[in-house]
Amino acid sequence: MEEEETKQINKTLNDLSVKIDNKIEELTKSIEKTLGEKQEYAEGKISENPLAYMAGAFVGGVIMGYIMGRGKN
Repeated sequence: MEEEETKQINKTLNDLSVKIDNKIEELTKSIEKTLGEKQEYAEGKISENPLAYMAGAFVGGVIMGYIMGRGKN
């Protein structure tokens, strides 16, 4: 009787493991799809006006450098 209970527990654990693996796979695909869409959107916006984004990145870098440099004093 104990051996049958052990087999049932193992079967239940295996079933749960498969379900968890399937959910993880679904979430991974969903995340990849969302990231791909966001990347395409960002690339489209940047290609519309690349100079504005480069200037923004430059200014952001200068500000971050200034803030980080002040912390060392």
